[in-house]
Amino acid sequence: MDLKERIKVALGIDTKEQEVKLAYEAKLADGTIIVSEADELAEGVVLNILSEDGEQTPMPQGTYSLEDGTEFSTDENGVVTEVSAKEEEEEVVEEDADDLEKDKDKEYMSNNAELFAEVGNVVKELLEEVRKDITRITAELDELRGENLAKDENIVDLQNENIELSKQVNELGSEPSAEPVKARKFAANTTPKVELSRADYEKLSAQEKYMYNLNK
Repeated sequence: MDLKERIKVALGIDTKEQEVKLAYEAKLADGTIIVSEADELAEGVVLNILSEDGEQTPMPQGTYSLEDGTEFSTDENGVVTEVSAKEEEEEVVEEDADDLEKDKDKEYMSNNAELFAEVGNVVKELLEEVRKDITRITAELDELRGENLAKDENIVDLQNENIELSKQVNELGSEPSAEPVKARKFAANTTPKVELSRADYEKLSAQEKYMYNLNK
């Protein structure tokens, strides 16, 4: 035993008896540490504030909140007069309200199951009709495209034929006749028609062949 302990014993001071056992410790919402010899926070429990240097001071009178949301009140001696957990109660109420709403939804669905099934069948029928309409319209559009393509091909053929005929007319107009050919289709022809042989006919120009065939 050291000298300090001997002096305390001589003075009748028992250091072990002076040690205070702190069973409860918690933090306020502002970070202040509170302690108590009691096992839990409850009415009638004495609370002290524990400073950083380990000193304890009585809890001033007032209403406080712990970090977990628990609220309590103390009197002027630091004795707890009331303890409440409002946030927990609110959460329980909200959970009960959610459960009640879910139960209502389940009940509504159960009571109207037949109606929902009928609505589902109607929607399926409408979708099937829409699919059929889309198929029909697609087929009609394909048919119209085919017809337009055929028309375009016919127009191209006619244009090519017209160009070819124009070339032939231009060729006939540009070739001069070796001898003027006079032909009067509706006049009386007193002279007999001279028949040309194949060889002579081939010697005629295009314009002469035309006039020759016209007076036959």
